[in-house]
Amino acid sequence: MKFTKIALTLLCSTLLFCGCAKKSDVVLKINDKEITRAEFYNDFNKIKEIRLKDAPKEYQKDDSLLVLAIKERYVDDFVARELLKQEFEKRKIEATPEELQAKKDNIIKMLGSKEQFDNLMKENGIKEEQFNDDMKFEVQSDKLTGDPKISNSEIEKFYKENKAQFEQPERVLASHILIDTNPASIKRMIADADKEAKLSTADIDKKVSEEVARKEKLVKDLREQLVKDPKKFADLARQYSEDKASAVRGGDLGFIARDSVVKEFGDAAFTQKVGTISPVVKTQFGEHIIYVRDKAAKGVQPLSEVKEDLKAYLSQQKKFAQMQTILTGLKSNAKIEYLDETINPENIAKKLDEAQKKQMEQAQKSQASPSEGTPSVK
Repeated sequence: MKFTKIALTLLCSTLLFCGCAKKSDVVLKINDKEITRAEFYNDFNKIKEIRLKDAPKEYQKDDSLLVLAIKERYVDDFVARELLKQEFEKRKIEATPEELQAKKDNIIKMLGSKEQFDNLMKENGIKEEQFNDDMKFEVQSDKLTGDPKISNSEIEKFYKENKAQFEQPERVLASHILIDTNPASIKRMIADADKEAKLSTADIDKKVSEEVARKEKLVKDLREQLVKDPKKFADLARQYSEDKASAVRGGDLGFIARDSVVKEFGDAAFTQKVGTISPVVKTQFGEHIIYVRDKAAKGVQPLSEVKEDLKAYLSQQKKFAQMQTILTGLKSNAKIEYLDETINPENIAKKLDEAQKKQMEQAQKSQASPSEGTPSVK
């Protein structure tokens, strides 16, 4: 739910440019604000590129069903965001540096570490300026909708009516240290590091054998240390585990269900006693040392465990409903001019209908045509 909110905020992000635009460059007017072609298409082209990265070429054409669907959503998000920015300015709603930092700190906490946050930013090509603009928009949006009050009776009602959502399978609270001893992945790593191709096949094989032996010895040494003193687990996980996502949390995987992990790992963790260190467990990912810290039986989570999460969820639902009401009012009173007909929602909707009909006709033709090479029956 939280990640969805972040993703949606980043999806409709708009970078603002300074300077006067030529009239021919203006593609959209929202009240008195002129939007240039560069402003509008900057983020749209980025989103299209990400969404269509692995799509066949026919899906990347401007009149394809997928591109039109992306554009329809983007236009709606763009207009909504600009209307809200104008409303923030009208009401003098600001976001202080302290509020922005608190928002960022909360996201880092949610992801697990600053390292995870930086990796996510890098993987998605998000610059600091863009991130700050998105966080400012979120803080201002929260101030616009206010902080909805959620009563205990509302929480209890939702819990009773949705009890099936709180059913939990048997779970274990586990931490692990992963050392990759898989010869194939080690070979890839060594070959990739040999940029100038100086190593022969025999050289690479020898290095693989040496590295596998080194890592297998490391696993045994780590386990011996942990059997003597399990309190060292978090520190050793941070230092040695090759599962970087959990390593920054001291190897903590949280509560896991048996079917959420590979069979070998699940069989070991669920037969292990609480507070003990497992034997070395080999899986497709390498060799694991597992530390089971607690167990939870199958059942329904009590209201006391989920109350705060439910309160946050219901509050977010109310905020969303309030935001939709505000946007409906802003749109009904706004003067919106689409100077570029290709971004006019009515035209996009018509083209979407045409694309859908075309796709259906092609599907029907494909089903009606006999397969090539089908023998005739006499």
